[in-house]
Amino acid sequence: MAQPTHQWRPPEPDWREQDLFDLPEDGNRYEIVDGSLHGTPPAGPEHHELADDIRMTLRQTAPDGWRVIREIGVRVPAGNLIPDITVLKPGAPRDRMWAEWTDLALVVEVESPNSRRHDRLTKPALYAEAGRPMRLDPCAWPR
Repeated sequence: MAQPTHQWRPPEPDWREQDLFDLPEDGNRYEIVDGSLHGTPPAGPEHHELADDIRMTLRQTAPDGWRVIREIGVRVPAGNLIPDITVLKPGAPRDRMWAEWTDLALVVEVESPNSRRHDRLTKPALYAEAGRPMRLDPCAWPR
């Protein structure tokens, strides 16, 4: 008995946020940069432990109304990224899968061996390109 064949094709002309919903939930992290799909394999336990420690520290010091979230999507002008940790300002909508850049106070990327260049070079450049400088003063939260 012949098996049906399915030929997968990328969206035309570029990847968009809506296309991400059609991808499998396979543990990989899928992001869009300049219309291209970027996929990274799941991070290891040490990466998750470090991200959890940073998130907990931020949550314990966050003023009322500030939200510290792991792996929420962020819209930037060049696409859709998923930082390891995102700090949302008070009043940011709670019911969204993708946060708007204007709702962010801070993003944190924990570098992984299998995504080092993306974490260290590509993503920080895209955050900076959005035109919203990110800074965390250890004595005070961003205003």
